[in-house]
Amino acid sequence: MATSLTARLDIPADPAAAYRLLTDPDYVREVAAATRGTDIDVSVTATDDGGATVVSRRSVPAEVPSYAKSLVGDSIRLDETRVLGPAAADGSREGTLSIDFGTAPASVAGTLRLAASGAGTGIDIELTIKASVPFVGGKIEKLVAEQIHAALDREQAVAATRAP
Repeated sequence: MATSLTARLDIPADPAAAYRLLTDPDYVREVAAATRGTDIDVSVTATDDGGATVVSRRSVPAEVPSYAKSLVGDSIRLDETRVLGPAAADGSREGTLSIDFGTAPASVAGTLRLAASGAGTGIDIELTIKASVPFVGGKIEKLVAEQIHAALDREQAVAATRAP
């Protein structure tokens, strides 16, 4: 079983400025902290084609129901990787997003697309959430989807204050 999630992040800046923001280590750290992350480690690596790989590693409190608490403990160590490709002629970029939850039996993978939208930039995100736990996997996937939406809301707030 898997759960699909679609979301949109709006950045009040043109695509080039939005890309610079998304690949700014200070912004990535601020987003990680806004999602209650601790022990944050960020790396941004430029690729030869003009894109970048952004990795954010952090621990977050495990705010999960009792049926999942025994699977994850009091905190979850997660590694989030965003790979942004080169800019197209219109400034848009395609990429991928994945989240690894360490020992937790869940994974997230999907795509993102950064493109001009009105006076700013929209980032359309499509993810597949999988939990490999018998009987409660669907509940865990739903919980992960809710947490991702909450994290994107926090990122939206950070982006609104940081965008040029």
